[in-house]
Amino acid sequence: MVTAGCTTPPPVAGSTRGSVAYVATLAGRADPGDDLAVVDTATGRALPPVTTGSLPTAMAATPDGHDLLVANKGVNQLAEVSTATGEVVRRTTVGLEPDAVAVAPDGTLALVANFGDGTVTPVALPSLTAGRPIAVGRQPVSVAIAPDGKVALVANYEDGSVTPIALTTATAGPPVPAGLQPISVVITPNSAAALVADFGADQLTPIDLATMQPVGTIPLPANPTDIALWEADPTAWVSAGDGVVPIDLFTLRAGSPMAVGTGAQALAIGDGGTTAWVGGGNGTLVPVDLATGRAGRPVAVGGQPTAVAIPPAPAG
Repeated sequence: MVTAGCTTPPPVAGSTRGSVAYVATLAGRADPGDDLAVVDTATGRALPPVTTGSLPTAMAATPDGHDLLVANKGVNQLAEVSTATGEVVRRTTVGLEPDAVAVAPDGTLALVANFGDGTVTPVALPSLTAGRPIAVGRQPVSVAIAPDGKVALVANYEDGSVTPIALTTATAGPPVPAGLQPISVVITPNSAAALVADFGADQLTPIDLATMQPVGTIPLPANPTDIALWEADPTAWVSAGDGVVPIDLFTLRAGSPMAVGTGAQALAIGDGGTTAWVGGGNGTLVPVDLATGRAGRPVAVGGQPTAVAIPPAPAG
């Protein structure tokens, strides 16, 4: 079995060290919505929303924490938001219905998965210049870039596969089977393996990146939706059913679920790696203490939260 953990892993690209959570709520303040909800994770208070464009659905922070890239599904754009001001500083057109975005560890590249046309758009940073689309599978809904910057994986919801993309050549490789409805993918800190959440089969599929082959499955509670990692922590965290499930990256086994009190739709790790901030199906963001498994006071954000991002605190 592939060993997903490592003794001294490097930081995960886009790891969360800040104190502000951004939440895509789909509904937001208008239909179909053009705002991200914002929460101060230190105080648990809602802050004024950030307007990015029609139907913001996915987010990824730049490694320096200065910017948040937001996929606006309703207008086929990627927006760059300054975390200092909450204002959109530039936009670029990508593919049809962008549904996921990831940023490379060196901060020079973003990849946007376009749900509507089965492509991934590479976007050069910091200029936010869109490049030639890369064909992947049907309905791509998640993209992850390896910490070593060599490969990206794209989860194709409709095809039951993930597509590897070699970043040096911007070319897609053969699809890898990944269950019924792969909905989220992450790559481990040592860039040796990936974990794919299978919404339709209630499981995770580990993939060995050296062979690009699946390695067994990990059963989960109903309908896993998202996966998060935190720097050197040898644990992955999965939102599934009504809670958060820890996954040991060395043994690839699931631990006991941590109850959230509502349907768990998405999550991000913050507060120095101590807390999972979980998007609840009842329009809340719920803090879960990862040491004790206890859920804290929910923060009302509205809508149906489906993505959470906590950018690193900007340096300087």
